[in-house]
Amino acid sequence: MNFNLKIEEKDIIEGIVTSIKKYGVFFSFEGGYAGLLHISEISSNFVNNIEKYFHLGDSVTVYVKEVDQETKFLKVSLKLLPDELNPYNKILPSKRITSYLRDIDFSKLEKALPKMIKEELEREKKDEFKS
Repeated sequence: MNFNLKIEEKDIIEGIVTSIKKYGVFFSFEGGYAGLLHISEISSNFVNNIEKYFHLGDSVTVYVKEVDQETKFLKVSLKLLPDELNPYNKILPSKRITSYLRDIDFSKLEKALPKMIKEELEREKKDEFKS
């Protein structure tokens, strides 16, 4: 293992799954780095069960979002990988979630949204003048 290796933000690297939790996957990387892939960084769609996609010892390509060089801890993402490197971008939302969303009536929000945006922009303008 090359402990002199320096991993930077935006690097695309391989990691080995060392632990799986409900909120994310922990990895070990070359150079003594460790990191977390938060569940929200796996797919643009809802991921219900991480263990369905990852297993201990899996080798996974990830995108480096943040690096703490002092602790050698990385925050990584799959969503930010180019499509050709991301086998997880094909995760479909669960039928339960899509049917739930389909049953919600967003029409009131749709009508109110322009007014809400306008009011927020006016508030921001007033705050700018106060500064």
